[in-house]
Amino acid sequence: MNTTVFSKLHPKIQQILKEKQILNPTEPQKKAVPEIIKGSHVLLIAPTGHGKTESALLPVFHEFLKQKEKNQAFSKEVGNSILYITPLRALNRDMLKRTISWGESLNISVAVRHGDTTQSERVKQSRKPPDMLITTPETFQILFVGKNLRSHIHKVRWVIIDEIHELAHDERGAQLAVALERLEQLTKQKSHSFQRIGLSATVGAPEEVARYLGGLCKENIFRPVKTVSIDAIKKIDLTVEMPKVEERDFVESARLTLDPRSFAALRRCKTLIDDHVSTLFFTNTRDGAEILSSRFHIWAPGYPIGVHHGSLSKHARIEAEDQFKSNELKTLICTSSLELGIDVGDTDFIIQYNSPREVTRIVQRIGRSGHRIGKTSKGVIISTTPEDLAESLVIARKTLARELEVSSVRKNPLSVLCNQIISTSLATGRIHEETLFQILKRSYPFSSLEEKRFHEIVDQLIRQRSIWYENGYLGKRRNSRNYFLDNISMIPDEKFFVAVDISSRKNVGKLDERFVLNMGVEGQRFILSGRPWKIIQMEEEKVLIAPDQELGEAPSWTGEDIPVPFDVAMEVGKLRRLIDHNQDLPDYPCNIETLDEIKNQIKNQKEKNLIVPSDKIFTLEVENRHLIINGCCGTKVNETIGRILSALLAQSIGESVGITNDAYRIHLELPYRMSAEKIKDLFFSTSADSLEYLLSTMLKNSTFIRWQLVHAARKFGALRKDFDYKNIGIKKLFTLFDHTPIFDEALDKLIWERMDILHAKYIFQQIQDGNITLVIQKLSPIGLAGMETIKGLMAPQRADRIILKALKNRIEETRITLACINCTKKWHVHIKNAPSHPICPKCDAIKIAALPQYRENEMDVLKKKKTTDADKKEIKRLYKNASLILSYGKPALITLMGRGIGPDTAARLLRRYDPVDLQRNKDTLYDLIKDIHKAEIKYAQTRGFWDA
Repeated sequence: MNTTVFSKLHPKIQQILKEKQILNPTEPQKKAVPEIIKGSHVLLIAPTGHGKTESALLPVFHEFLKQKEKNQAFSKEVGNSILYITPLRALNRDMLKRTISWGESLNISVAVRHGDTTQSERVKQSRKPPDMLITTPETFQILFVGKNLRSHIHKVRWVIIDEIHELAHDERGAQLAVALERLEQLTKQKSHSFQRIGLSATVGAPEEVARYLGGLCKENIFRPVKTVSIDAIKKIDLTVEMPKVEERDFVESARLTLDPRSFAALRRCKTLIDDHVSTLFFTNTRDGAEILSSRFHIWAPGYPIGVHHGSLSKHARIEAEDQFKSNELKTLICTSSLELGIDVGDTDFIIQYNSPREVTRIVQRIGRSGHRIGKTSKGVIISTTPEDLAESLVIARKTLARELEVSSVRKNPLSVLCNQIISTSLATGRIHEETLFQILKRSYPFSSLEEKRFHEIVDQLIRQRSIWYENGYLGKRRNSRNYFLDNISMIPDEKFFVAVDISSRKNVGKLDERFVLNMGVEGQRFILSGRPWKIIQMEEEKVLIAPDQELGEAPSWTGEDIPVPFDVAMEVGKLRRLIDHNQDLPDYPCNIETLDEIKNQIKNQKEKNLIVPSDKIFTLEVENRHLIINGCCGTKVNETIGRILSALLAQSIGESVGITNDAYRIHLELPYRMSAEKIKDLFFSTSADSLEYLLSTMLKNSTFIRWQLVHAARKFGALRKDFDYKNIGIKKLFTLFDHTPIFDEALDKLIWERMDILHAKYIFQQIQDGNITLVIQKLSPIGLAGMETIKGLMAPQRADRIILKALKNRIEETRITLACINCTKKWHVHIKNAPSHPICPKCDAIKIAALPQYRENEMDVLKKKKTTDADKKEIKRLYKNASLILSYGKPALITLMGRGIGPDTAARLLRRYDPVDLQRNKDTLYDLIKDIHKAEIKYAQTRGFWDA
């Protein structure tokens, strides 16, 4: 038994440690236990699997037992002594399992209280409160309101916040920070305070999170918080791969309606899963998890793979977790639902499908493997495109170099301020406005709150009749409780429909309102829990479904996109520049073949005599009414710059300008063809210091803000929870809340969540100082990369020129097999390199059929001497195929290579056009491409199709 740490603990705890054969403390325990015993507020940052939880619990249990033995008043007092707060209910369940045996051995009662807690258990806790209560931030709010519950938390001496990084930076975190100060006010009434302990594996800004945890003890004086930081990146073995497409992938990808590159990635993932015992398979979105899982089930029926995400029912999630822990499942395809500290057993490998987009994401995820002291966390990022590969390499390098993103706490979120004013008024009955103001000011998110702004919010709530005011006191009104119950959580209100299996009546998962409204018709097929289903019947609050054999849509889940940070995107630009200039590259964790994928992308750009966009060069690329600005600035910066440019352009020409963007480009849709010089001039004529004003002015006058406006109004209590904005015109809504704190909050939150003004200013300044060069050129492969992703192949019912160009580019890159109908000679060629009218190199015949290379075996039917009826049908299709190519040339090749387009559909499309006109007139060819695009969409909608 270690004489420096464990020997400091209560003898009962030491005895249990001996019985459990825990003889040596971990590094976090060595450093944190003494600090907690001293009574310090502590922020502990340590890798997953290093006993971080026990580092907090053991000294707290020690102090609890000491108090119980030495302080008679403490032992007799009824209430909760320890609050353990986690961001997820699933973490609550895990914590109960981990602490219940400790509690029984030490005579410390432990219980969980959250939204899923049964009524009988709540009554029991109200009558006999546990010594330690495990809860969520939302349920913590409820503890202040009930008379008995409020009296119980007067006793609290210790508050432990697990996964504090998940809470510190958003509205839930601000609400929790104020709740801690409200608790401080309560415990003061009993002449004591409480110790604060925060736990996390990934914190990019420890000082900021420490201030969040501690708050202020006096005006402008932060409570001292001791930060105990153990190397936040434990031993990590992380690599990046972009699997090569093999011949066999073409056949399987067609069967699964996947892009061959995506199937190659899936095949590689299966190999990695087979090579390990227990693998967590992360993807960034819930629909991505569903798509991958469904393809696995079709490709390898019976393969032990499950799916886990937040829209599945609680039963389905727990069942998947238990099956994974018991090794019934070899892998779980999951999202951030398993990113945090939920116990998933002895995971030995992590797969991240496509870029995790943030360093902290992959650190958290890969930390789920090797979840034992001294073990190495092993994982791989599997990429499917050169751009995603470059991003993944940058994130992997930053991970291994311990370069975490630095995030900050949002200051003065007015919706939370409003929420806490009403909630505190309800909990106390009445409270003096100065007392409440000081409570708010002690929390870090509101430490800079001005008294004038506080009174503006109070006045707004009085006008709404949410509270009353008299002689400096604020008090609850009749509807204060209704508001509180509707707004316990600061998470935006979303309506969901329960998907119920009609045969078993089991809840399969949740479908969001947008999916149900857009796709919710009887007979509609979709994917959920990794399997295909069909809608049988629509009911008011639920959707009855049945298992189906065919694939369909994955449900829509909004708000999942993870923004790519500025620093990551800029390094992607730097990587391009170093490759472009043949300079030495940093040590990226990949093999030579993988790196060659990016080098080939750069080579392809240069072979077309086009400039490579980088961190030092932005390219402005024009195609008719479309302009793409290739700038490696990250998601939020490109959103900011794009919004400002589109607004300035719209103002100058008097017509609207469309905008889409990703981390590496901004796409402006113009009302007519415009010189790129005009856009270039905007970068030089717009002052960097004016961007914040321009953005605020533009957003105030746009419909872009309406979603935030409705949400803010609901959180203020100005609109009911069930308010439907469609029942009132947007102009009316703007008029109603213009020049109010509600509008200010909507605007501020929108900018905080979606924009990055600071780095946008930096980019404008760098351009104006000549450190970033703007180059005008024609549309390039890098500019086109991702355009189908931005616009969505299935999304637009009306295809614009840039989408058609991306489609044409994709088809022309297709490698096909040509076969002579006369002598059956076969040869391969890319469509872009194919002659206008191919001729057989063996017999000079001109009747040539074409198929995708992965289907070339279908041409063997031409060699058969005895043919079946099925063979005769196939021969007839090949002859029709060859006739179209003979009549129309390369346009027929392009048409036949469209997804889901056979000879009959191709003939129907081609007969609309004159063959000579198709060969000579570019506009006529694009009309054909438009028809191909429509045919692909129809195929996608009727057959189930994903270009993953």
